[in-house]
Amino acid sequence: MGLLALNRLVSFQRQRQRQRRRRRGQIRPPPPNGLVCSVANGKRSNHEDDDSPQGGKRTRYSGPDLPEDVLGHIHSLMPLQDAARAASVSHAFLRSWRSRPNIAFSSSSLGLTENGRGENKIASDFNSRVDHILKRHSGFGLRTLEIEFCGYKANTHCYLNSWLEFAVTPELQELTLMLPLKKAKYCFPSSLFSNGRGNSIRHLNISWCAFSTTVGLDSLKNLTNVTLRDVRITEDELGCLLSNSSALEQLNLIYCSKITCVKIPCLLKRLSCFNVLECDKVRLIENKAPNVSCFHISGGQVQVSLAESLQVKHIVLRIDSAISYACVKLPSAVPNLENLSIFSSCEAVSTPLSPSKFLHLKFLCIHLLGAAFSPAYDCFSVVYFLDAAPSLETFVLGVSQVRMQHDSIVEYPSPLRQVEGRWHNHLKNVKITGFCSSKSLVELACYVLANATSLDCLTLDTTLGAPRCSVNKLGKCLTMEEDMVRESQRALLAVEAFIVARVPPAVKLVVLGPCSLCQDVEL
Repeated sequence: MGLLALNRLVSFQRQRQRQRRRRRGQIRPPPPNGLVCSVANGKRSNHEDDDSPQGGKRTRYSGPDLPEDVLGHIHSLMPLQDAARAASVSHAFLRSWRSRPNIAFSSSSLGLTENGRGENKIASDFNSRVDHILKRHSGFGLRTLEIEFCGYKANTHCYLNSWLEFAVTPELQELTLMLPLKKAKYCFPSSLFSNGRGNSIRHLNISWCAFSTTVGLDSLKNLTNVTLRDVRITEDELGCLLSNSSALEQLNLIYCSKITCVKIPCLLKRLSCFNVLECDKVRLIENKAPNVSCFHISGGQVQVSLAESLQVKHIVLRIDSAISYACVKLPSAVPNLENLSIFSSCEAVSTPLSPSKFLHLKFLCIHLLGAAFSPAYDCFSVVYFLDAAPSLETFVLGVSQVRMQHDSIVEYPSPLRQVEGRWHNHLKNVKITGFCSSKSLVELACYVLANATSLDCLTLDTTLGAPRCSVNKLGKCLTMEEDMVRESQRALLAVEAFIVARVPPAVKLVVLGPCSLCQDVEL
């Protein structure tokens, strides 16, 4: 809420108060010469307070006659700079300022801009302003603290230690600390979470620092959400953190390069979601938490070990051999899976997947990465994956066909393969992004049209999802090179020649091609 909205609220409240008092006959005549003053105990109040967040003298301001808790709530919703200005002109807002429950420090919230100043000057200003504000906070009522550095100096860690020492109280619920990437060598003082000081913390989000401890984390019993981004922490230190966070509900590990193994213990009975993303040294992820319902894993050669779980409904995998792993391991480990997204290098699925099936899978998304560099890859092989999901309703296939490496069916026409006796009675929506004139993709589209008896819509996007020319200022498609445009045009010819005639009357066919400004490229 800005100052303009606040002034409108004040005027509205004053008008309502005057109307009520007029009805009660309580309106007094105005003071002579139109002077307005505040009266307390029969005496004129002319108090001035120089302890304002802006520094200097405060101008006396007659604020609205509202309950203090209402004013405090209004004040807490205002941006930091507006809240500081309001505290400079109102005693009520000044009291609210000293117990402000949510504080977020960043270059924008503090009004710091370059304006020819160097990075060291900005960092110095940031440190001094944050230090000034926190020293004038009473320390009571602070529930949310977010510090996003715009600069970093050698003495910044000294400020940080004092700020965190001040902020981590039995009332603090959310703590976010983001340091500049690759500049900070700060070690988060995990000792703050001992002797009951961090019992109230529910959300912990720290980035680009070290977290080093294997003992002393005995005050995290209410911690529900942890995000560690580019944090230098080992698997032993992570294990210590998790073993002391029995109420944890969500865990996010992103670019944590020192971790080699992630073991999620069974004592985390409330954990419902975990994400391990691009932690490049992780080779094993083991989950024993019984009530996990969704997880996202991305990396390279990662081995995933899952205890059988009836709760898992959503999975995103972006690891080597993700398709093979999903085919062989997931049906038995997560029998109630409903949503599965796979990002994988081109793996042919040429045999029936498993005696077990994804009986409850309704949404399947497969992104084939590097398909352009594997001319022999058969996209039609994903049909075997469809067979393992008899309840599937939506199927999305993405192919990174940046440059055409397959033989085009337009230039080398040949009979299409036929597969008999396979029906997909629940499949309603199918989308293929990166659709090209490869014979295997044309065969896949024709297979869907012939075997998906409940199909409502088939979308063939030949542009890799590229934005149309009309949505950018340059007047051309930024992500479509000439080779891509040519292949998109060949794909449109393939659709016209082999697919359109096979579309049942009840099915909607949507074909996306290059925009009008790109159509002048010659084949």
